This record gives sequence, structure tokens and C-alpha cells, in this order.
Amino acid sequence: MVLNPSADSPLMKDEIFGPILPLITFKNIDEAITFVNNRPKPLATYYYGSNSRWNINLNKVEKQTSSGAFVVNDSCTQILNNDLPFGGVGMSGYGRYHGLAGFNECSNLKSVFRKYSRNYFPFNLEQAPFT
Repeated sequence: MVLNPSADSPLMKDEIFGPILPLITFKNIDEAITFVNNRPKPLATYYYGSNSRWNINLNKVEKQTSSGAFVVNDSCTQILNNDLPFGGVGMSGYGRYHGLAGFNECSNLKSVFRKYSRNYFPFNLEQAPFT
């Protein structure tokens, strides 16, 4: 754990793939939300605290930040859950995998629209030949 690393340090600028956890202290939740929103979108946002629909801070972080996942009181179980699409937003990655989301991501889904003509007035004026 690294307490209050400089925002300009490599630790805070590069992705972390290892057992290193920067801990940053804030005076209030709005300051923390501003900190997150002033940087590229993270792969996940983790909130630790009361998991209640009436928790104002929890609701603020969930609604006012953007990330690939929002996780409450856990740090990695969402990655293991095949029913939850996993992936990032913006620079933290594009697309999702796991379950149906992963199948769709690795597929070339094609839209198909078929409009059947109506050969009677006034609908026959939509398409050539205009007779």
C-alpha cells in the first residue's frame, strides 16, 4: 500500500498489474469524485461502505463517476462472475466479455431490415417505378 502518492507519479499514471494499492485520502466524497472524474476512466470503481440504497455517498459515486464496472465492498469477484459483462470504458478498454456479452463482442453482429413493398396507392409512390 502506498499512502497518498503524487498524482504525477508513474504509479498514478500507469495501469497497475500487481499487489500495489495506492491509498488517497480525501476530506469529503465530492473531492474524491472530482479526483476520479479529472482522470481517464478507470476499469472499475470500488466503493467500500454501507451498501444501502439510502447511502448518499454510495449513490453519488455510482451516479457521478464512469467506469467499466462499479463494485461495492469487493475488489475482484465481479471479474469471476460469468453473468456480469467485464470490460472498460475509454482508455481502460473497449468492449465486454463473459457470457452473452463476450459472445456478442467476439461476433460480427449484422443488422437486417426488410421492408416489404406495398403495390397499391399511395404506398407505390415510395419506390421506383413510380406508376
